[in-house]
Amino acid sequence: MKKTTLWLLQVCLIFISLSCVFSGIANQPQPDEIGPDEVVSDFDLWAQGIPTGIRLDSGKETLSNYREQGQVQIVGRDEKGVAIDGFQEYSMEIDRVNNARREIAIQTSPNPFLSGKFEWVDADGFSYYVYDDVHDGGRICEKEEIPADTSHFTEYHTMRILQTITPGEIIEENVRVNDVQADVYAIDNLSLLFARELHDVTGKVWIARQPSYLLKAEGTVNGEFEFQNNYYQGSATFSYEIKDFGQVQVQLPALCANPPEEMIPLPSNATDMVNFPEGLSYSSPDAADQLVSFYLMS
Repeated sequence: MKKTTLWLLQVCLIFISLSCVFSGIANQPQPDEIGPDEVVSDFDLWAQGIPTGIRLDSGKETLSNYREQGQVQIVGRDEKGVAIDGFQEYSMEIDRVNNARREIAIQTSPNPFLSGKFEWVDADGFSYYVYDDVHDGGRICEKEEIPADTSHFTEYHTMRILQTITPGEIIEENVRVNDVQADVYAIDNLSLLFARELHDVTGKVWIARQPSYLLKAEGTVNGEFEFQNNYYQGSATFSYEIKDFGQVQVQLPALCANPPEEMIPLPSNATDMVNFPEGLSYSSPDAADQLVSFYLMS
């Protein structure tokens, strides 16, 4: 139930934020002579001189094995001087050949449902979800089978705060970053989740050559941010990078890879063990204080 609530909140927030981006793109001049079945990518529009926000996944269809890392820090104050400090650091390990991925996100915000450490692994036809249980004070691994029809699921679990980047003037050509040839551009604009208005964008974006995709980005921006109907004037710093091509090997979290009895010490006289997603239960003839001493010594 907690996973479903978190997922629904993330999807709603992303749709609300993306609606502003897509409406802006729709109002921009479109190229002529586009057939009804022809798909124009973000990079195609940008190459034709049409300023557009390029999504983080644009052009990466041919990449089969890589790691993506991103970080965003938002600081500011509302009209009464109340401070806000939002943060996200995430890592995605993608292995398309084996149809596997691992995502880890650490984030803080005024919304408790969007704060904490979250981890997802999709592998071998199952989805594993690890999160902090605020009621029981521990971490839980939930496992469920991935349905055959995934058309109504988002490709990624992690909610990216940095969503699009609009390149500007070229700064440097044909540089090598993370063993990839790229060109460096100033950043004209970008879109951030939770941002109502952005200005004073300063930063650089490295765009890979053949195929084109966003390889790396870093910078700062000022603006107005919104959390739970409260508005803050502040600034944000961001970074984004694709690296470790062909080096990713997706592993299950230890909490999911091992059954609870292998992770949790048990007294020698434990019986009637039953596994649950959040742990296990068992019976023991020992008194409660004896069991407490056992775990303190373990």
